[in-house]
Amino acid sequence: MNSFDHQESARSKETRGPRLFADFGKPAYDLLSFGRDQYFSISTGSDNGLTLIPYATTLDEQSKAGVTAEYKREDIHATIKVDAKPGFPLSTTLAMSRTLPFMRNTVLLRFPDFFSGEFQIWHEARYIHEQAALAMTFPALHSPLIQLSATVGTPHLGFGMQTAYNTSSRQFTVLDAGISLTNLNCDGSIILENRGDFLSASYIHYFDHERKVAAAAVIGRTFSRKENAFAVGGAWIVDDLTTIKTRYDSFGKVVTALQHKIKPKSSLTIIGEFEPKALDKTPSIRLGLSLVL
Repeated sequence: MNSFDHQESARSKETRGPRLFADFGKPAYDLLSFGRDQYFSISTGSDNGLTLIPYATTLDEQSKAGVTAEYKREDIHATIKVDAKPGFPLSTTLAMSRTLPFMRNTVLLRFPDFFSGEFQIWHEARYIHEQAALAMTFPALHSPLIQLSATVGTPHLGFGMQTAYNTSSRQFTVLDAGISLTNLNCDGSIILENRGDFLSASYIHYFDHERKVAAAAVIGRTFSRKENAFAVGGAWIVDDLTTIKTRYDSFGKVVTALQHKIKPKSSLTIIGEFEPKALDKTPSIRLGLSLVL
């Protein structure tokens, strides 16, 4: 489910050290990744930290529904999510995480997984300090892959890389590297992926200190196929109730979305999509509704 709270993502709390490699370029991607699905969700919470969220969504003409239960209390966060997808058995995911000074440990259980149909257990450990950020993920069952990422630098400049090691073949199957630069008004990154075959660059710029107006661009190049892809767009926070976003991509599509808060933390989203080079096609309109009771 897509969120329009990009300003909150851009204002994410600064740590004493560099961001995790998985967060390189995240503000730009968050601003541009909207409008693919239509959804409906209802959230109810209690004073003891328990939240219940039933939802239904349609993405690329594929529907999915489910319910999520979240529990948050101080440094403990637990989530149980049950998903129903046509043609697949019910999938249940249990995630439990605990945040300690400079560290976060997460255990994830999924049974069965939509794609493999198997029972999976994963453990992820994150460590963030003044000059380094590390993340390690390894499975407890079936998969022989161990994923590791590391970043060194400062809160404003980071150099990082990530890899996946196959314990069965004793080979590194993934090797990515990148650089991230951020300050109060902009955030950019360059990442080399797939053993040097794919290069991506992302950038977001805020035109005011309140970050109500922003523009972003993401560009990618696949060297082996000599293919390019891009997406550019912007966002305008009109007021506390209304946000407008737009995007144009290399597929020739223009997507515009308007989100309006109908009450605190509840919003209605209207998304329109059309192709300027194919005006004979009927533009598509999608709706999103998120209610917090």
